[in-house]
Amino acid sequence: MDSEQRRRRSQRLRGHRIRLDSLRIQRVLASGHHSAMGSFDADVDDLSAHGLSLIVSPPQGSVVLAGDRLSRLRLTAGSATVYEGTAQVRRVTERADALALGVELERGAIDLDAIYALDTRSSFSERLQILHEGRAHAELSTEFKAWVADYRAYMDSLKRFLDTEEATLRSLDKWSREETILQYVREAQGPVVETLNAASTRLGDLVNGLDESAHRHHRRYYQDHILEYYLQSPFLRRAYEKPLGYAGDYEMMNMLYRDHVEGDSIFGKLINVYACQEPAARANINRIQFLGQAIRRVVDQRPSGRVQIASIGCGPAREIRSLLADYPEVGERLEIALIDQDERAIRFCERTLTPIANHTGARMHFIDESIRKLLTSQRIAETLGDQHLIYSAGLFDYLGDRAFRLLLSRLYEALIDGGELYIGNVNADAHRNRWTMEYGSDWYLNHRTPDELRELASDIAPRPKVREVTSEPTGVNLFLHMRK
Repeated sequence: MDSEQRRRRSQRLRGHRIRLDSLRIQRVLASGHHSAMGSFDADVDDLSAHGLSLIVSPPQGSVVLAGDRLSRLRLTAGSATVYEGTAQVRRVTERADALALGVELERGAIDLDAIYALDTRSSFSERLQILHEGRAHAELSTEFKAWVADYRAYMDSLKRFLDTEEATLRSLDKWSREETILQYVREAQGPVVETLNAASTRLGDLVNGLDESAHRHHRRYYQDHILEYYLQSPFLRRAYEKPLGYAGDYEMMNMLYRDHVEGDSIFGKLINVYACQEPAARANINRIQFLGQAIRRVVDQRPSGRVQIASIGCGPAREIRSLLADYPEVGERLEIALIDQDERAIRFCERTLTPIANHTGARMHFIDESIRKLLTSQRIAETLGDQHLIYSAGLFDYLGDRAFRLLLSRLYEALIDGGELYIGNVNADAHRNRWTMEYGSDWYLNHRTPDELRELASDIAPRPKVREVTSEPTGVNLFLHMRK
């Protein structure tokens, strides 16, 4: 098998997610209609059978939100139409003067075979373009390329060592083999996680401050050499493949909250342990206790009656599950609205939390609702009722500043006098693994500093009695906290 055949086969093994800059084809273009943008044209950055990433420049003043619907969506590659139908926006990320939209198709699938077939039609101009792209790689710093080579050598030697060790266990019975593998993972995870965290920090040192064009070339070079190792982790593979159209879906959050020793090999299990225990992942896990404590404080401040709570972008709502498991007596004091635009997340919450609610006396409302509906509601309280506590742990990481301000204002309006609001956002000053997320899994967040969060809340009226920024223990996840 020659190098080109191996590259093509590797593409097919990656969950059928295609980065278009890795194929010798013309641009894949998208067109369609959006309620705020109107008719639009966009470039397709990458795609899988049921999802894609669009790069679009919206008209001035229009807001694109997760949960929005794209109608009359048409994807074309050259003269071939590879999809026609509708889709939902799952994530929105700001990039310079454009937006990156993570999109999930509502019906049907993209004709990936047609995409791959186009890859074989290499014209002179396309071969010339590849030559110039190669020169872009040559313009990367010697220091960056040397570090990537060293990191790849480490990952390759680690994988070969672990694969050899695992092969010696094949003669053992299943129980003994699994116990030995678990022992090996426990013994190796300390130095491996330490090395990979150090590599993540070093990557940040090398690429922080680059412009978007430079990031694109560095990211492609990094993925060409390192991505195959990261994809051995189920967590990082799901982040990269985005089966629901975006990273950070409810099932990825579930992965963080369960046993991290997952994967098809010892190497894969160790990479997964690293991915689920690096600082940003630990910050997500810490949110369970942070939010649980916030709920208990609000309950303690009100000695009687039901406390009205709403979680916006609730995901799997593990903080509620943990709170009621540890403090079941709190249940009879709680009335909780769990809101998410992903119906699968809501169904998961309904399935896992209804038995706990029945046991503890908590009242639960499971609401499948889009962000746009929340923003356009005249008064969210008319739907939810006046709330004692509203929180959103991860949704605002994906909102641009304009949508951030709008939704923040709507949620603040829904609080009773004295009600509290917690808005989570990744800390721009403390997220040292940012570039590993972006380079290793194409996972983009809107990072903000404490001062930027305070500024985004500066126009809130009536003026909050409390307006502060706090964080969970790692400092990676900030929380804008306001009391009305």
